[in-house]
Amino acid sequence: MELLAAFGVFLACVAGCMVKGVSLGWALGAGFVCFFAVGVRRGTPAPALMRMAAGGMVTSLKVLRILLLLGLLTALWRAGGTVAFFVWGGTRFITPATFVLVAFVLSAVFSLAFGSCFGVAGTAGVILMTIARSGGASLPVTAGAIMSGIYFGERLSPASSSAALTAAVAGVDQHGFQMRMWRSTPVPLALTLVLYGVLSVLYPIQGVDARILASLEEGFVLTWPAALPALALLLLPWLKVSAVAAIAASCALSAGCALLVQRIPPAELLRACVLGYRPARPDLEELMSGGGLVSMASVCVIVILSCAYSGMFNGTGLLDPVTGRFGQLAGRFGLFAAHAAAALGCSALFCNQTVAIVMNAQLMGEEYRDRPAMDLAENIGNSSINLPGLVPWAIASSVPLAAMEMGAEVLPLAFYLYLLPLWCWVRSGRNRQNCNGFVT
Repeated sequence: MELLAAFGVFLACVAGCMVKGVSLGWALGAGFVCFFAVGVRRGTPAPALMRMAAGGMVTSLKVLRILLLLGLLTALWRAGGTVAFFVWGGTRFITPATFVLVAFVLSAVFSLAFGSCFGVAGTAGVILMTIARSGGASLPVTAGAIMSGIYFGERLSPASSSAALTAAVAGVDQHGFQMRMWRSTPVPLALTLVLYGVLSVLYPIQGVDARILASLEEGFVLTWPAALPALALLLLPWLKVSAVAAIAASCALSAGCALLVQRIPPAELLRACVLGYRPARPDLEELMSGGGLVSMASVCVIVILSCAYSGMFNGTGLLDPVTGRFGQLAGRFGLFAAHAAAALGCSALFCNQTVAIVMNAQLMGEEYRDRPAMDLAENIGNSSINLPGLVPWAIASSVPLAAMEMGAEVLPLAFYLYLLPLWCWVRSGRNRQNCNGFVT
């Protein structure tokens, strides 16, 4: 009974945070206190619970490094002109019958580089929706294409904190995990490209507002060096360079572009790294502002607390009854179906992608005692990373939609978000195997 009460208090706090628009870190903190109290009441000493939580927090250390570097990266890419260069270059390929397809491809390229759906939605997503509104394009179709694109790199980018967290909770190498993720990508990606290609023809844009391109041209020096930070981040991991080193190299190149190409004073650049970039031109402020270390503070707190939950739940066995139910579900419908159910359930309850990833590993980990850890990472990656984007009240969905000033009616048009898990589910149902051929 006390466990249900703790969940009730926690979910009420989550709802309060969502209504007030404050960080879910407060709800996670309150929930931690409640579950800690349940653990003590059930006979586990408080010092032991703290050790369990601390052990879980150790898992977050690798992810925190990437999150902090990503905060720097999102500010430096803005300041160095990398974001402006790719948006400017990508929009030049727009024709009336290709706009929706370009919106998806451009968002996917940014996502592959940034690794953050929020970062892409707040930059390329805002600019593309501005173009759609001024050009008379279908706003739901355009936003659906952008929602699909911003999640493309969440599994695949070396800068993705979601991929880093998945690898950490499963105990596998991030590079090897992401190589595995590429194997399940081609079919849903091809289907998504075809669908948006058709919608581009059915819902053409009437024209592109030249003022947006002119603002980018006047506000930034748009030359080839601005592309180097993105190229480094995309290519270095294929040369066996670690994700942390690749992101750091991209940050260094971006800083060089900001200082030498964009002529930003060093003190202003340092401020941007900490507090976020703010362009000098007022007409670019809404489109290009953001990033910085402070932008990662809330996410870091959520990751730390989520991993603390995992350590405490694992040590006390508080979730054993629920874990058993998911084991039965896996036995009846297959591992991937159980992972998808856990991903949607955790996203709906906790409203957070990070918690969904950690809890998925917690709920399903028992099923992998005699299976490779990479199988666990793969099934979490193909379920808990994208599916939260389909839960309208989860921040994985609500934050990008708010940035684009759109509502939940967009989500059925975000094809890639559900074609990927559907493809994995179809294969697992057909062969009783996971996406890469291992028996479930």
